Amino acid sequence: MRTISYRSQARLKKGLKILLAVLAALVLCLILFAFYLGRYVVYSPEGIRLDFGRNTAQDVVLETGPQATRPPLESVEIVFADPGERGEETERISGYYIDLEMLQDPGAVLEAVQELTPPCTVMIDLKGGNGSFYYTTSIDGTRQAAIDISTVDAVISYLRSHGFTMVARVRSFADTNFAENHINSALRTASGSLWVGNGFYWLDPASETVAAYLKQIARELAEKGFKEIVFDDFRFPNGTKIVYSSEVSRSELISGAAKELLNFFSSSNITISFGNPATDFALSGDSHVYVSGVTGSGVSAAVKSYAGLTNPQNQLIFLTSSKDRRFDDWQVLRPLLSKVVQ
Repeated sequence: MRTISYRSQARLKKGLKILLAVLAALVLCLILFAFYLGRYVVYSPEGIRLDFGRNTAQDVVLETGPQATRPPLESVEIVFADPGERGEETERISGYYIDLEMLQDPGAVLEAVQELTPPCTVMIDLKGGNGSFYYTTSIDGTRQAAIDISTVDAVISYLRSHGFTMVARVRSFADTNFAENHINSALRTASGSLWVGNGFYWLDPASETVAAYLKQIARELAEKGFKEIVFDDFRFPNGTKIVYSSEVSRSELISGAAKELLNFFSSSNITISFGNPATDFALSGDSHVYVSGVTGSGVSAAVKSYAGLTNPQNQLIFLTSSKDRRFDDWQVLRPLLSKVVQ
């Protein structure tokens, strides 16, 4: 049997060590390269892509609080004109809602609206989680939804001219387009990438830039005749991969953001309300909480979850297609186009 000399064995061992060291170095390089690419990953409803033109100079951890060091705020201009006359107030809110799915056929929505008899309340979704606006907006940097916007504008004009109580609902902190254009105001992961939840990028609720953006939307919609603005999904997402540092709790951040909006419009004739908020915060007298996705058997639990409301009979509004009698004691908006569930 042929034996390997001691010198040859030593060379083989040395070569094996070198090979292992090279492989370890390659693995480390691949890991570092993956982290590097993560800064340029962009999630969108169309899929995942790499965007090497993004500004990635900001720190990974977004800090809040009076002692925290924050990135420079990106300015959002706010221009306000007092809203004109709007529909008469009803003693008890009842009427219909128009969601984004219905707006995929704006012609059908317009026909249905023209068959309504005022006075009643009509709530219409006007901004989705991807940041697309479903009406003609003059806010810089926004994008329009891929539908017939002029027909949606006609729906708004009809509601205003025929005395309906107009309510606009917009997604608040889920806004992919604004996050991509204002990455300093978006939630991040440990790799520096924008955090994505339910297919959308989410904004920092404590950002002054985000607060200015929401105020600008509310003012513009008030000028178009809307009496009430509902900020939907008004919450801090529960994602475990979000890297966020603050001296206060996340529920306190949301309560602070709500208080900022409520105080800002307290002296105006704009009512600020919230949709499906995760935090039970105090509301002003005219504000409402709009709750969707509740069945008749869940009405009692939903009411208990908003025990902090001073007047739940007037402040809580359910969005449902159900005719369950357990909704009879509450304010309800029903879908304009969908069939009613018996």
